[in-house]
Amino acid sequence: MPSVTRKSQAGRQERRELIERKLLDATERLMAEGASFTELSVDRLATEAGISRASFYIYFEDKGHLLRRLAGQVFDDLADAAERWWSVSGRRDPADVLAAMTALVATYRRHQPLLVALNEMAGYDAAVGATYREILAAIATRLAAVITEGQRDGSIRRDLSAQTAAVSLTWMVERTCQQSLPGTPESGDGALAATLTQIIWGALYLESP
Repeated sequence: MPSVTRKSQAGRQERRELIERKLLDATERLMAEGASFTELSVDRLATEAGISRASFYIYFEDKGHLLRRLAGQVFDDLADAAERWWSVSGRRDPADVLAAMTALVATYRRHQPLLVALNEMAGYDAAVGATYREILAAIATRLAAVITEGQRDGSIRRDLSAQTAAVSLTWMVERTCQQSLPGTPESGDGALAATLTQIIWGALYLESP
């Protein structure tokens, strides 16, 4: 029989995840309207998210703590996008890479305000900077596993260091999206995804796309 303690912990975790998602949506709405993250007060964030100030402080120490938690939400979405390729990489189909890049670019576009805030705060908040690097390192580790598997089956170049290639490609996509998307029309996102696909496929695979 499940214990009351486990049920309570599960309920608290679900509540926290719901509040985080509400705050992510609220933060991105306010920043899309022109507010900078540093200017947003806890009161304004809580009101926009439909929660109380007290509820905010039950789950978060301050805005920096909130931003670190929201980073996890955003990069979960990015990893889900990348899985469109990773989960079927054995098919060796460039269309799968394109599907992943298209979803990644769309995710960067959707979460652009928060990602801008993360980049800004990472420069002067050591904890935010460390969280940002750790999340990207986790994505690179997952990509390294895909590369290693491709090297085993002979589809990916064996002379590559899987981890180094994964880190390089992960940061390439991150920097390209961060620098290219702000202030540009969504109509160019397809060309960006296609270009990233060509670069990644050319760097890893022995066959032409």
